[in-house]
Amino acid sequence: MTSSTKTRAGDLLERARAIHSDLITYRRHIHTNPELSFKESKTADFVAERLREFGLSPRVGVGNTGVTVDIGEGRTVAIRADMDALPIEETNGTGYDSCNKGVMHACGHDAHTACGLGAARLLAENPPEKGRIRIVFQPAEEDTNEDGISGATLMIRDGAFEYVEKVVALHVFPDLATGKIALRPGPLLAACDRFDIKVQGKGTHGAWPHLGVDAVVVASQMVQAIQTITARRKSSLSPAVVTVGGIRSSTFRPNIVADSVEITGTVRFFHKETGDLIRREIANIAGMADLMGGSHELRYISENPAVENDPAVVELVDGVATAMLGQEAVEEAHMEMGAEDFSFLSEQFPSCFICLGAQIEGDKRMLHTSTFDIDENCLPVGAALLAASALAMLEQ
Repeated sequence: MTSSTKTRAGDLLERARAIHSDLITYRRHIHTNPELSFKESKTADFVAERLREFGLSPRVGVGNTGVTVDIGEGRTVAIRADMDALPIEETNGTGYDSCNKGVMHACGHDAHTACGLGAARLLAENPPEKGRIRIVFQPAEEDTNEDGISGATLMIRDGAFEYVEKVVALHVFPDLATGKIALRPGPLLAACDRFDIKVQGKGTHGAWPHLGVDAVVVASQMVQAIQTITARRKSSLSPAVVTVGGIRSSTFRPNIVADSVEITGTVRFFHKETGDLIRREIANIAGMADLMGGSHELRYISENPAVENDPAVVELVDGVATAMLGQEAVEEAHMEMGAEDFSFLSEQFPSCFICLGAQIEGDKRMLHTSTFDIDENCLPVGAALLAASALAMLEQ
C-alpha cells in the first residue's frame, strides 16, 4: 500500500470524526423512524435528501424502495448499505427509541445507512480521480417477498450493480470492541434456508381424541425429530444449525383437539452437501404426518447462499484498515451462523463484508433483541473505512 493511500486513509478518518455529530443525527433519525422490509419509502426519502445536500444526484425507486448514487466516472466499484428494520417492539428508553410501534432497528441497519451516507459525504468532498464509486442503499435485507426474493436480488435485477467490478459492505457487531474491525477471507456467514410445514389432522372434542387425528401431537414429534438432524444425521465436521422458530395450532382451547398446526424454521450451513442432506431429512420428517393418519404440506425456500469474501479484496481492505486504525485494531473474524443477502453480491462480484466493532463498553446488546443498541463512536470508523476501501478498490 502506497504512502499516499495511507495518508488518505488517515485523512478520511479525521474528516469522518469531524462530522461525527452529523452521523449520529442521521443514525438516530433513521432509528426513530424504522420501516420494515419493502416499506422503506420514508427512509429512502431521507437518504435521497441527504445525498442531494451533498451535491449528488441520487437515483430513487431502485428495486422499489432502494436508492443509488454515483460519484465519479469510469470503471465502477460499489458500497452497499441496507436500510430495513425488524418487527420488534423496542424497550431501550434511550430518548431516540422507535416511534413506530412494533418496528425497530434491532440489527443495526440504521448505523449501516448512516455509514453509507457518511461515505457518500466524504467521497463527494474527495471524489475519485479515476473511476466511479456507486453507493447502494438497499431495502429488504431482512425479509423476502411472496416470491422468496430479498432486496439484494431486486437491486441486482433493477440494475443497481450494473458495471460494478467489486463490492464492499459492513455490519455492526455488538460483541466486537468499538474501534476494531474483523475480516476473514472465504466463508464468513452461513447459507440460510427456510421451511414451513402445515400438519393437517382431524379436529375433535378433547374428551374423545380417539375420534380425531391430533395435529399438535404429530407436530410435536416432528419438532423433536427435526432437532436430531444435526446431532445424528450429518457429519459433525460440517457446521449447521436447524431452528424451529414457531409452532401455531389452528385452535387454542383446552377442550379441542386441533385439526392443523403450522411449523416454521430455518436451516443454516456452509456446505451445499450439508444443506441438501438437511432438506431431504426435513422432507422425510414432514411425511410423519401421513404415517400418523394426517397429511402435510411442506414449503422449503433457499433464501441465501453463504457470504464468501474474496481473498484479494479482503487483503486490500485489511491494508486500508491497518493504515487507518493500526494493526492492533484489525482482527480475524470467525465464521458465523448468521445469514445476509449480501451473499447474492458475493456470488457475483469479488467482495468484502466487514465486521465493524460497535460494542457498548461493558454491555453486549445482542442483535435482533428489543434492547439492541450500539456505541455510536463506530460510525466515523465505518464511514471512513467504506470510503477508503472503495477508493483503494479502484486502484487495485
